[in-house]
Amino acid sequence: MMKLEEIKHPELKNHINMIYMHGENQNQKAIEKTESDIREYIKDKYFIISIEDEKPVKIPYGNDGLYIVPIFTDEQEYIIGMQYFSLNVMDENKEYIIETLDYFKKLKEDPNFLGYIVNIARVSYIINTTLL
Repeated sequence: MMKLEEIKHPELKNHINMIYMHGENQNQKAIEKTESDIREYIKDKYFIISIEDEKPVKIPYGNDGLYIVPIFTDEQEYIIGMQYFSLNVMDENKEYIIETLDYFKKLKEDPNFLGYIVNIARVSYIINTTLL
């Protein structure tokens, strides 16, 4: 069983930063390459996933039933993210599991599931369902 402090994903954070840079440069080819790298990277990696009653915490995205699920790439992100939840009274949740993104396979089948948001406190990046 992995511990919270063992979860670290500097490579994913680097990919996310590159996506933003490529976006500013309007380099679609580089964005697609980096998204492909992200798809490959997240395939078998473990993340911190916030849960409630053994289900992933779902955060509404707009008003039409769409939602995203927060994941965290390290302990610091998780701590700040949970503080962010309580500030916004979005959640009282303090439970987490360490799992692969494939752990909640059923989410992929839900048309309202938009993807996983990395680092909700900074709204860093949404790993959309096409990358899962």
